[in-house]
Amino acid sequence: MDFQYKHSLSAPDYLRLRKAVGWKSVSARQAQAAIDRSDYLVSAEADGKTLASARLVSDGGTVFYIADVMVDPAYQGSGVGKTMVSMILEHVRTMLEEGEMVRVNLMAAVGREPFYEKQGFVRHPSDQFGAGMSYSITK
Repeated sequence: MDFQYKHSLSAPDYLRLRKAVGWKSVSARQAQAAIDRSDYLVSAEADGKTLASARLVSDGGTVFYIADVMVDPAYQGSGVGKTMVSMILEHVRTMLEEGEMVRVNLMAAVGREPFYEKQGFVRHPSDQFGAGMSYSITK
C-alpha cells in the first residue's frame, strides 16, 4: 500500500484513531490541545483516509517523548508505524548539535513493547533504567 505522510491531523481523526486502537476516549478539546501542542506530528493517509498518527512532545533540549502512536488495526503490520517512529527519531536527530545526546522516551501500550524494541528502544525496567511510570488525574 502506498502511504502519504503529512505533518497535520484533525481532532476528529485523532479521536477516531484512539477509538480504533481501543484507547479511552478524550474530549474534542483535549484532542485539539494535544495536536496543537505537539512539537512534531506525523500522520499517514491512504485513499484520502487518515489511518495512523504519532506525536513528539518535548522541551527542545533534554526531554523528548513519543506519544500516541496509533495505527488503525487494519493497517498494523504494514510498516506505517515503524516509518512514523523513524521520522520522529530523525527529527530529534536534526535538533541536536555535535556531541549532544538525548533519550527519547515513550510508554508502550501493553503487548506493544516488541514493536519498539525492534527499533532500538529499551524496555523498562532494565539493569540500566527504572520502570516507566505514570500518574492519572480525573476531574
